[in-house]
Amino acid sequence: MTKLFHALLVCGWFVGCCFAQTPALKETPVCYSCFFQDAGIQPDQKLIPYFQSFKTADALVSGDVRFILWRATGKEDCGVLGVYRNVTGDADRQLTANANVGFSAAECGQEGSRALEEASKFAKIAGRDSEATALHELAKGNFRPKFEDEEIKTSLIVPPTAKTLVLGESTIQLTPGMRVGTQVERVYRDWLGYAWDGTHLLSWDLTRKPVALPIVRDDGNHAHHEGALVAELQRMTDVSVTPLFGTLIARDGEKWYGPDEKGVFRFEILDDKIEYPTTHTFNNVGWITDTHGISAIVSQALEYKSQLVVGCGDYEGKVKAAYYLAQKGVNVVFPGDRFEYQLIGYKGEGVLMGTAPVKRVDGVPVIGHQPVSFSLGELIVAEDTTQRYPTQYYDAAARYFRQLGKFVRLNVKYVLVDDENQLDKVLEQASSVVAVRIRTDKEDAALRQWLLSSPKNRAILFHSGLYPWAQGLFADFPSQVTFGDLRPRFQ
Repeated sequence: MTKLFHALLVCGWFVGCCFAQTPALKETPVCYSCFFQDAGIQPDQKLIPYFQSFKTADALVSGDVRFILWRATGKEDCGVLGVYRNVTGDADRQLTANANVGFSAAECGQEGSRALEEASKFAKIAGRDSEATALHELAKGNFRPKFEDEEIKTSLIVPPTAKTLVLGESTIQLTPGMRVGTQVERVYRDWLGYAWDGTHLLSWDLTRKPVALPIVRDDGNHAHHEGALVAELQRMTDVSVTPLFGTLIARDGEKWYGPDEKGVFRFEILDDKIEYPTTHTFNNVGWITDTHGISAIVSQALEYKSQLVVGCGDYEGKVKAAYYLAQKGVNVVFPGDRFEYQLIGYKGEGVLMGTAPVKRVDGVPVIGHQPVSFSLGELIVAEDTTQRYPTQYYDAAARYFRQLGKFVRLNVKYVLVDDENQLDKVLEQASSVVAVRIRTDKEDAALRQWLLSSPKNRAILFHSGLYPWAQGLFADFPSQVTFGDLRPRFQ
């Protein structure tokens, strides 16, 4: 349902601009310290020492490092705005630097409208037309964001005589030069990577110039999460990868949203991404540099004419964003797929996939295309959990089959786990089919042993594409391991 235009008075947002806001229009500031508290991070143990010793000659990266330390220590560092003002380089860098100043200036009692006007100019040069318009309106004090919901429309036809469910037929063909847009985090940079001794965390220069990807690596110098998927795509063919960064955000009530390509705010962005120290906000608007999730990259994906988008899909706003892109003919892959169940039977020209194989079929590089059949009457044992973060993702399989069960009668047994490495609980209940998440090497070994015990044993993987084992399982068991297809077929 379309929400009405929500007034957002910004005159007086920046000191020395217009007039002071009335108290009724003031919004609760973003709680940046809440990110560390909610994530269980004690900044003084590792984060602060790491970034205090961080060295860079790049003014834009240096400014981000200083903001990380500001948010982590709670010690105001308004000198960082001067660092951003000295940033040089192409339009993307200038856009980012000026947006950072524009949305942070008031926090330091400084004027920010000039920086927003500069950001608008560079957004236009960068091909970010809707952002250019919005930033100009913000600078002039007459920005009124428009909010709309995105309804996911689904339909699944099950023939009355159907006896078999086929999963894994969905396919995205990869072609040389294919335009791939990706979230920034886990691929181009990762300010949180210090926690697992990652490397090259902030070495990217925030441009769209071609670079060897993924830049971000774990402590073993391996690509990981969405970065690992991008690496697999590049291994298959010479795709053209573009970072989708710099997202204008707006708040409606208690929730924040990212925009579509026309500047309509549709896609919810979770609070923790708003609380990132590299996200800059003032009252009801802000700017995200370190994009994470499909909901934060729709506008850029369409403005840059992406043919395939890679990002996180583990929340409702993210899968709504993926659905929106599919309506525009854009393919989307989200290896973090906990909420993909909402897309079963989706409509759209683009192809949507969660965890899926990246491989060659008759010499053609593809994502997906690993069909495995299941009798509608046979027992499927699906992993489930009631635990919260970080164990919550073990319910991805259960979410999928509960939703699929709304379309067709299935024989599914749900087995609860309360931590990782409890796959044995699922396998003990299984006849010949399991639906599971593979998060650890121990789980990988257990599933492999079970699959090897009988060619009739089959597994459907969920929320597993972020980790090192899924692609190996797909490759080694092509007739036994498949994925939670969002366009299942019945015959």
